[in-house]
Amino acid sequence: MTPDPTRTQRRSGHPGGDARPGTGEPPAGAGRTHRDVVVIADRFDRFARGDQVLTMTGLLALIDSLGPDTGDGQWVVHAGQGVDGTDRDLIEAATEKGCAPVRLADPDAFRPPVARAGTVHKDRPQNVLLAGVHAPASGHCRADLRIHRDNELILDHHTGEHVQGIVIVEAMRQICIAQFETAVRPGLGPAGYAGVWKRIDLSFQDFLFPLPATVESLIEESDLGREANLKFRATTAVRQHGRTVATAVIEYAMIAQGRIDALERRKADQATRAYLG
Repeated sequence: MTPDPTRTQRRSGHPGGDARPGTGEPPAGAGRTHRDVVVIADRFDRFARGDQVLTMTGLLALIDSLGPDTGDGQWVVHAGQGVDGTDRDLIEAATEKGCAPVRLADPDAFRPPVARAGTVHKDRPQNVLLAGVHAPASGHCRADLRIHRDNELILDHHTGEHVQGIVIVEAMRQICIAQFETAVRPGLGPAGYAGVWKRIDLSFQDFLFPLPATVESLIEESDLGREANLKFRATTAVRQHGRTVATAVIEYAMIAQGRIDALERRKADQATRAYLG
């Protein structure tokens, strides 16, 4: 569905005239109308609405259909989930080629500071769900939710328009691991650690959609008496535009890698012997 540029237009709050295409600079024409839209990965096409949310394919088609003299004002594009720096490059190239009245609301949003895979105990960067990990206060960790279009959890799942709950659960796991790796791990010895969940009390309050969201963890209790087996209880939450999507109280341990390897091997042998009788 091709968006109708005459609908839902807003007066630009920026002084001056036209912005340079594909940049986040303020438009330069006082009184020009503009229209805000969100671009998301094609993976989330069921959430796309022609008048507010566009897939990358839909946005590129729109840019191709616009010309510099459409008289319809400016389109301001906001980054949703599943888009990244390569998409930003495509948008900017298409905009410059056709001189379309399109600009990015925040170009940097297409290249967020994604957490290193090792910080959340993943091997593949596309499976990292956090960006901009930081600590607002002691015992508190927060990050932006970042869902790559090729994340393993969304490749084969049918949910309608919302993002499935397993992504929320994994994001909560990752924020706990990231909090340990960034706030606790630097003060420990050289051994690696593995996270083991003991208990989770999870509640879903609302749907999560492929739009910007945040993930946070607050450590309520900790037992750091045994360096090989550190214990935590944390409250985690996923929020989107002022709505609490889900909350969980999680009890988990960070166990030294050598110890967890030996424990797992012993239990694996026990499980195999029990199966074989």
